[in-house]
Amino acid sequence: MEKNSLIEKLDALPPHRKAMLNRLRRVEGQLRGIQRMIVENAPCYDVLLQLSAARKAMQKACIEILKNYLQQCVHETRNPDLVTMEQLIEALIDIAPVGDEVCPSCSCSENPEG
Repeated sequence: MEKNSLIEKLDALPPHRKAMLNRLRRVEGQLRGIQRMIVENAPCYDVLLQLSAARKAMQKACIEILKNYLQQCVHETRNPDLVTMEQLIEALIDIAPVGDEVCPSCSCSENPEG
């Protein structure tokens, strides 16, 4: 077996990276399931429901990656690179929830007064 094989690299990953890979594997499984649903002509509602769940899972993965980045890179660095910080802000804006997702458990999106 060669040095630095993929299996050795996976085994050497820190726990938060292993958790991220597991999260992405679950999303990958969701997407394969959605593909199967389309091939099997599943009802549109069911496909859309699964697509929504996969999208939310991907969004959560993005948030976790950003949280880890903030904890490891920005927190440990006394002088963070401004270009990197601008990219991070752009990424946060790109994954920010829109519409009803801002507060899905309450009716504040329907009633702005609270």
